[in-house]
Amino acid sequence: MENKVTINGLTFVPYLTHDKIMEQVKRVASEIRSDLGESSDPVFICVLNGAFIFAADLIREIGINDCKIAFVRYASYEGTSSTGHVRQLTGLTEDIAGKDIVIIEDIVDTGLTAVKMIDDLKKQNPRTVKFATLLHKPESSKTGFEPDYVAFSIPPKFILGYGLDLDGKARNLHDIYVIEE
Repeated sequence: MENKVTINGLTFVPYLTHDKIMEQVKRVASEIRSDLGESSDPVFICVLNGAFIFAADLIREIGINDCKIAFVRYASYEGTSSTGHVRQLTGLTEDIAGKDIVIIEDIVDTGLTAVKMIDDLKKQNPRTVKFATLLHKPESSKTGFEPDYVAFSIPPKFILGYGLDLDGKARNLHDIYVIEE
Protein backbone atom coordinates (compact mmCIF):
# COMPACT_ATOMS: atom_id res chain seq x y z
CA MET A 1 0.00 0.00 0.00
CA GLU A 2 1.22 3.43 -0.87
CA ASN A 3 1.77 5.99 1.89
CA LYS A 4 -0.19 9.23 2.17
CA VAL A 5 -1.56 10.88 -0.95
CA THR A 6 -2.52 14.52 -1.41
CA ILE A 7 -5.35 15.53 -3.74
CA ASN A 8 -6.64 19.10 -4.06
CA GLY A 9 -4.69 20.06 -0.94
CA LEU A 10 -6.29 17.33 1.19
CA THR A 11 -4.19 14.51 2.65
CA PHE A 12 -5.43 10.91 2.60
CA VAL A 13 -4.02 7.93 4.48
CA PRO A 14 -4.33 4.20 3.70
CA TYR A 15 -7.63 2.62 4.74
CA LEU A 16 -8.31 -0.64 2.80
CA THR A 17 -5.61 -2.54 0.93
CA HIS A 18 -6.18 -3.95 -2.53
CA ASP A 19 -5.80 -7.49 -1.10
CA LYS A 20 -8.59 -6.89 1.43
CA ILE A 21 -10.76 -5.36 -1.30
CA MET A 22 -10.27 -8.39 -3.55
CA GLU A 23 -11.13 -10.79 -0.69
CA GLN A 24 -14.48 -9.05 -0.31
CA VAL A 25 -15.04 -8.85 -4.08
CA LYS A 26 -14.68 -12.66 -4.19
CA ARG A 27 -17.09 -13.10 -1.26
CA VAL A 28 -19.73 -10.80 -2.78
CA ALA A 29 -19.30 -12.45 -6.21
CA SER A 30 -19.92 -15.85 -4.63
CA GLU A 31 -23.11 -14.57 -2.93
CA ILE A 32 -24.42 -13.06 -6.17
CA ARG A 33 -23.56 -16.17 -8.22
CA SER A 34 -25.38 -18.32 -5.65
CA ASP A 35 -28.46 -16.06 -5.59
CA LEU A 36 -28.68 -15.84 -9.38
CA GLY A 37 -28.47 -19.63 -9.64
CA GLU A 38 -29.75 -20.68 -13.05
CA SER A 39 -30.87 -17.18 -14.02
CA SER A 40 -30.54 -16.75 -17.75
CA ASP A 41 -29.13 -13.56 -19.14
CA PRO A 42 -28.86 -11.40 -15.99
CA VAL A 43 -28.09 -7.72 -16.51
CA PHE A 44 -25.39 -6.10 -14.40
CA ILE A 45 -25.82 -2.33 -14.22
CA CYS A 46 -22.66 -0.44 -13.34
CA VAL A 47 -23.16 3.01 -11.88
CA LEU A 48 -20.63 5.37 -13.42
CA ASN A 49 -18.20 6.77 -12.76
CA GLY A 50 -17.09 5.43 -9.40
CA ALA A 51 -18.15 1.78 -9.67
CA PHE A 52 -16.33 0.92 -12.90
CA ILE A 53 -13.30 -0.75 -11.26
CA PHE A 54 -15.39 -2.63 -8.67
CA ALA A 55 -17.87 -3.69 -11.38
CA ALA A 56 -15.12 -5.01 -13.66
CA ASP A 57 -13.53 -7.05 -10.88
CA LEU A 58 -16.89 -8.25 -9.52
CA ILE A 59 -18.40 -9.30 -12.86
CA ARG A 60 -15.24 -11.21 -13.84
CA GLU A 61 -15.28 -12.94 -10.44
CA ILE A 62 -19.00 -13.84 -10.72
CA GLY A 63 -18.09 -15.64 -13.93
CA ILE A 64 -21.50 -15.81 -15.63
CA ASN A 65 -20.74 -15.66 -19.35
CA ASP A 66 -24.38 -15.36 -20.42
CA CYS A 67 -24.86 -11.88 -18.95
CA LYS A 68 -25.16 -8.34 -20.17
CA ILE A 69 -23.44 -5.30 -18.74
CA ALA A 70 -25.04 -1.87 -18.91
CA PHE A 71 -24.12 1.53 -17.53
CA VAL A 72 -26.00 4.38 -15.90
CA ARG A 73 -24.78 7.59 -14.38
CA TYR A 74 -26.28 9.51 -11.49
CA ALA A 75 -24.83 12.48 -9.63
CA SER A 76 -25.36 13.67 -6.08
CA TYR A 77 -21.86 14.74 -4.96
CA GLU A 78 -19.88 17.94 -5.23
CA GLY A 79 -16.39 17.90 -3.75
CA THR A 80 -16.43 15.88 -0.52
CA SER A 81 -20.15 16.03 0.31
CA SER A 82 -23.54 14.96 -0.98
CA THR A 83 -25.79 17.70 -2.36
CA GLY A 84 -28.91 15.78 -1.27
CA HIS A 85 -30.24 16.11 -4.84
CA VAL A 86 -29.97 13.13 -7.23
CA ARG A 87 -29.77 13.70 -10.99
CA GLN A 88 -29.70 11.02 -13.68
CA LEU A 89 -27.01 11.96 -16.20
CA THR A 90 -26.98 8.82 -18.36
CA GLY A 91 -29.94 6.50 -18.49
CA LEU A 92 -30.30 2.82 -19.24
CA THR A 93 -30.71 1.84 -22.91
CA GLU A 94 -30.92 -1.94 -22.30
CA ASP A 95 -34.34 -3.67 -22.25
CA ILE A 96 -34.60 -5.15 -18.74
CA ALA A 97 -38.21 -6.35 -18.72
CA GLY A 98 -38.36 -9.81 -17.14
CA LYS A 99 -34.61 -9.83 -16.38
CA ASP A 100 -32.69 -10.35 -13.16
CA ILE A 101 -30.88 -7.07 -12.45
CA VAL A 102 -27.86 -6.49 -10.24
CA ILE A 103 -26.97 -2.83 -9.71
CA ILE A 104 -23.27 -2.37 -8.94
CA GLU A 105 -22.41 0.81 -7.04
CA ASP A 106 -19.20 2.09 -5.47
CA ILE A 107 -20.72 3.54 -2.30
CA VAL A 108 -24.07 3.92 -0.56
CA ASP A 109 -23.97 7.00 1.63
CA THR A 110 -27.35 8.68 2.17
CA GLY A 111 -29.19 6.02 0.13
CA LEU A 112 -30.92 8.69 -1.98
CA THR A 113 -29.25 7.64 -5.25
CA ALA A 114 -29.93 3.94 -4.61
CA VAL A 115 -33.62 4.51 -3.90
CA LYS A 116 -34.02 6.74 -6.99
CA MET A 117 -32.21 4.24 -9.20
CA ILE A 118 -34.28 1.27 -8.02
CA ASP A 119 -37.51 3.25 -8.48
CA ASP A 120 -36.43 4.18 -12.04
CA LEU A 121 -35.55 0.57 -12.90
CA LYS A 122 -38.70 -0.99 -11.42
CA LYS A 123 -40.77 1.07 -13.90
CA GLN A 124 -39.19 -1.11 -16.63
CA ASN A 125 -40.59 -4.35 -15.10
CA PRO A 126 -37.47 -6.41 -14.36
CA ARG A 127 -37.99 -9.82 -12.76
CA THR A 128 -35.74 -8.98 -9.79
CA VAL A 129 -33.55 -6.06 -8.72
CA LYS A 130 -30.62 -6.61 -6.37
CA PHE A 131 -28.12 -4.01 -5.22
CA ALA A 132 -24.39 -4.60 -4.66
CA THR A 133 -22.08 -1.96 -3.23
CA LEU A 134 -18.39 -1.87 -2.49
CA LEU A 135 -18.90 0.46 0.48
CA HIS A 136 -21.86 1.22 2.71
CA LYS A 137 -22.05 4.03 5.27
CA PRO A 138 -25.06 2.97 7.37
CA GLU A 139 -24.65 5.91 9.77
CA SER A 140 -25.12 8.39 6.89
CA SER A 141 -28.42 6.90 5.67
CA LYS A 142 -31.32 9.27 5.14
CA THR A 143 -33.57 6.56 3.66
CA GLY A 144 -32.98 3.36 5.66
CA PHE A 145 -31.93 1.68 2.41
CA GLU A 146 -30.01 -1.59 2.92
CA PRO A 147 -28.06 -3.00 -0.05
CA ASP A 148 -28.42 -6.72 -0.81
CA TYR A 149 -24.65 -7.16 -1.04
CA VAL A 150 -22.04 -5.12 0.84
CA ALA A 151 -18.28 -5.60 0.58
CA PHE A 152 -17.48 -3.20 3.47
CA SER A 153 -19.52 -1.20 5.99
CA ILE A 154 -17.56 1.91 6.91
CA PRO A 155 -17.97 4.99 9.11
CA PRO A 156 -19.11 8.28 7.53
CA LYS A 157 -15.69 9.51 6.41
CA PHE A 158 -14.64 10.74 2.98
CA ILE A 159 -12.64 8.14 1.06
CA LEU A 160 -11.07 7.73 -2.36
CA GLY A 161 -9.26 5.25 -4.60
CA TYR A 162 -10.31 2.01 -6.34
CA GLY A 163 -12.75 4.00 -8.49
CA LEU A 164 -13.79 6.59 -5.91
CA ASP A 165 -12.64 10.13 -6.54
CA LEU A 166 -12.27 13.69 -5.39
CA ASP A 167 -13.36 15.99 -8.22
CA GLY A 168 -12.52 13.26 -10.74
CA LYS A 169 -9.04 12.57 -9.35
CA ALA A 170 -7.46 9.48 -7.70
CA ARG A 171 -9.86 6.85 -9.11
CA ASN A 172 -6.84 4.87 -10.34
CA LEU A 173 -5.39 4.11 -6.89
CA HIS A 174 -5.29 0.36 -6.12
CA ASP A 175 -6.11 0.87 -2.45
CA ILE A 176 -8.79 2.92 -0.68
CA TYR A 177 -7.72 5.95 1.34
CA VAL A 178 -9.49 7.98 4.02
CA ILE A 179 -9.09 11.69 4.62
CA GLU A 180 -6.49 12.33 7.32
CA GLU A 181 -7.95 13.65 10.57
